[in-house]
Amino acid sequence: MNSMNQLNKSDVAVVGGGLSGLVAAATVAQAGRSVTVYEARGDFGGQARSVVRNGFTLNQGPHALYRGLAGETILTELGVDLLGGEPPIEGSLVFGGQVEIAPAGPSSLLRTKALSLRGKLQIGALLGRLPKVDATAFAATTVNEWISQLGLDERPEEMVRALVRLSTYVNQPDQLSADVAIEQMQSALRDGVLYLHHGWQSIVDQLRSTSGIEFVAGTPITELPDAPAVIVAVGGPPAATKLLGKTYDAGPPAHVACLDLGLSRPPERNIVIGGDVPFYFSNHSPVAKLAPVGHYLVGAMQYLGENDEPNPAGIRAFADFAGIAEDSIELSRSLHKMTAVTAIPTASRGGLAGRPKVTDTGHDHVFVAGDWVGPVGHLADASIASGQRAAAAALGMLGARPVGVLRQ
Repeated sequence: MNSMNQLNKSDVAVVGGGLSGLVAAATVAQAGRSVTVYEARGDFGGQARSVVRNGFTLNQGPHALYRGLAGETILTELGVDLLGGEPPIEGSLVFGGQVEIAPAGPSSLLRTKALSLRGKLQIGALLGRLPKVDATAFAATTVNEWISQLGLDERPEEMVRALVRLSTYVNQPDQLSADVAIEQMQSALRDGVLYLHHGWQSIVDQLRSTSGIEFVAGTPITELPDAPAVIVAVGGPPAATKLLGKTYDAGPPAHVACLDLGLSRPPERNIVIGGDVPFYFSNHSPVAKLAPVGHYLVGAMQYLGENDEPNPAGIRAFADFAGIAEDSIELSRSLHKMTAVTAIPTASRGGLAGRPKVTDTGHDHVFVAGDWVGPVGHLADASIASGQRAAAAALGMLGARPVGVLRQ
């Protein structure tokens, strides 16, 4: 037994101080049980961490909180204030190196030159019926298969693929389950997204301030803590396997490459979506406090396919479609290749419902959480929902009741 086991006196030990681990710990603490969070790094938050450089707040790549989904609901139940702003829906679309109006509504759909009249009718019809689609019916269908069923012309089909990349951060349409893509697009169209003031670190800091949680940083955990209940929230399946000795049948990871730029003057365009190329640009500063007064934080991203390599020059060139003046750049940071999703929900595994359960650990008192666990949500929503579910399972085993409503 190592020294960490000897020192642990909590009802619940949480291994991993990322978003899912912090949500799990806050849920346990609010139910009145003692909990300790062990984090191998020197800081907490995982992919939800933000850093401040020269007055600019940088997330781990462009982050947006989807409104109306499990993440927003659960964080609100935990007392987290989600302060920020909703970005404008107007944007631009790049096809063949030309910048056009992105069809985000009836007016922009009529005005855009990105689509032919036939293409506009096809996209308009799809956007009109998409909110009524039962996403679960496509759990075993890949994005490629779903799109082929839509019967679209080439340009509208490329636009749908761009919307899938935008809403899922995944560029693996031959594997990604269509239920994920449909749910994400439905949410974005229905409720929009939120850019958070002071970055996602604001969520991390509020969760860490929950009364009753003990934090232990800089402590790599190589064996399960000796606690009545343990929640493993260490990242993706390989990391969980090392600790649990259990192999998980999960999808491959999804990666992105990112570029953050701090500007002294605003770009000409706030949102630019690659229609026929897997790139994206966004200016978060108009609605979120992420830059010094009179300055702007923007980000560009490349969605990487399973065998793609990052193209830093391509990312920077795509950002130029937004109209960035070279002499306005005060800060530049690249994230060469970062994990956006630790294991994507695949059609071959039954989509969201096919992901491992929080109880799928091989130990009665051990539970698992992460963005690859549980039937609810994608990206941060999956991390948050599985963190709550794992905590609820641990509390149930201990005979306690979690505060709030467990998302089904």
